[in-house]
Amino acid sequence: MRVLLIGPHWDTGLWTEYCGQGLRAAGHDVRIHRYSERLERPVGLRARIRRRLSGPDRFHIGRVFESARADNLDVLRLAAEWRPEFTLVLKGEVLVPETVERLRNLTNGPVVQWCGDDPSWFPNIIGAAHLYERFYLADSTYAADLEPRGVRARFMPHAVEPSAWAGHDADDMPVDVIFVGDSRHNMGHLPANRSRVEVLEAIARSGVRLAIWGRGWEKLEAEYRAREAHRGLTLLPASAVARAYRGAKIVLNVHHAQMREGPNMRTFEIPAAGAFQLTDFKARMDDLFDIGTELAVYQDVNDVVPTIERYLNDESARSAITRAGKHRVERDHTYEVRMRQLIDDVRDG
Repeated sequence: MRVLLIGPHWDTGLWTEYCGQGLRAAGHDVRIHRYSERLERPVGLRARIRRRLSGPDRFHIGRVFESARADNLDVLRLAAEWRPEFTLVLKGEVLVPETVERLRNLTNGPVVQWCGDDPSWFPNIIGAAHLYERFYLADSTYAADLEPRGVRARFMPHAVEPSAWAGHDADDMPVDVIFVGDSRHNMGHLPANRSRVEVLEAIARSGVRLAIWGRGWEKLEAEYRAREAHRGLTLLPASAVARAYRGAKIVLNVHHAQMREGPNMRTFEIPAAGAFQLTDFKARMDDLFDIGTELAVYQDVNDVVPTIERYLNDESARSAITRAGKHRVERDHTYEVRMRQLIDDVRDG
């Protein structure tokens, strides 16, 4: 089947690419458009002159709108040339509703949305929600927000591309606990939330050997101990993250506040790397893992340090959960499996 895949170009992840690999592994012919890719291109001389004349803020906003306009035109051009039998949009916050409506006319089959974030943050996603034949969410609690628009969204959890995280080599720097991710306490365009900071701060003050990679931690106030554990702004690509994971006794997963019940991508990536994961509990995890056997969880900021201490003192439990978790994600939670599930669900109605 000819599948048009439209997804984000991220500097910190390859969601679009992994879904493309999963679709091809499932036997489909795939064309991919990565939106917002232009924003990562170097700024040329003429653009630098425009930036100086117009000011950095006006220049940046103009560049964002120019990129979005080009993306909308590009996806329509690609769809018109190729006439896909199935179009899958990953998030697609740059696509205006008029573009999604035209994609329906240019696709000889369904146009489907898979949103990994809270859709209410993105006006274009909300405005076009009713135009998709099927709307999937990585966190099903947001389905209620879409019902007034006549949209009955379904749950489709995140997944992992095992080959990106495979290997046995590990960083040799001794670490008890590692966390790789942004602080998320002040993202500017997103609601401020310090729940992640509070968890890492409690761990930093407990005295364990902690390593933190990600953006925002360096901007915390001086009294935060978590700043002392900050190793760098980015840790890429996935193979480097995997080595860091395998070098730690415990890999911590702290979900962003927007993930109310659904597990994030990190939930599947950590076991795929062959590392031990300790994550905050999310209700839909029970449908995807055997808690305590394939996944270790903590409940809140008051529970995280005692749980860490328990597992630091139980190497056999860590090893058993690591093996079981890796087996589970490689069997049930790859992007090939997820793409087959998504397409089969659409076909079954």
